[in-house]
Amino acid sequence: MKVNKVTINLDKRRHLVYDLDAIYELEQIYGSFTKAIKSVRLDAFDDTARVLYFGLRHEDDTLSVAYVDQLINVTNRYEVIEKIIKAVSLSLPDSSAVQTTNQQTQQADDSGWEWDWLYYRGTVLLGMSEAVFWSCTPRKLFALWAIHKKVNGWEEKESPEQSAAKAWVDQYI
Repeated sequence: MKVNKVTINLDKRRHLVYDLDAIYELEQIYGSFTKAIKSVRLDAFDDTARVLYFGLRHEDDTLSVAYVDQLINVTNRYEVIEKIIKAVSLSLPDSSAVQTTNQQTQQADDSGWEWDWLYYRGTVLLGMSEAVFWSCTPRKLFALWAIHKKVNGWEEKESPEQSAAKAWVDQYI
């Protein structure tokens, strides 16, 4: 599975990705990734630059928050925010993957992610190296985890009642 990158033209053509490393660092600063993303606003210059920096640093480790801040101006601020939001949405798990780990996702919204469990899942259960784990997006990690569970027969079976209820709901939606 290839990581989706969002192209953004600043000082040059760059690519935004919110991998696990970026999300972890933003959680350390803001308390949760949700709070970090909510801090990105038209009137929040420092926060927007910081969140943009963490989305860009995967391809350029010479960047700094101060330098990225200089790349944002009145003419491109709205586009920058739009690109950040798009990159975040492409990095986070899709709804079907989230449904299988709904309890963890709700906790992630409130107080941050269970990094010990995610690291164990990625490095031990999925066999990723540390570098591969941290450069992986949550979308990719959750998709690989879903396949891993399916291949190993760990998926929860849907009861006939659940199937009937879903069919009934789908019929009216």
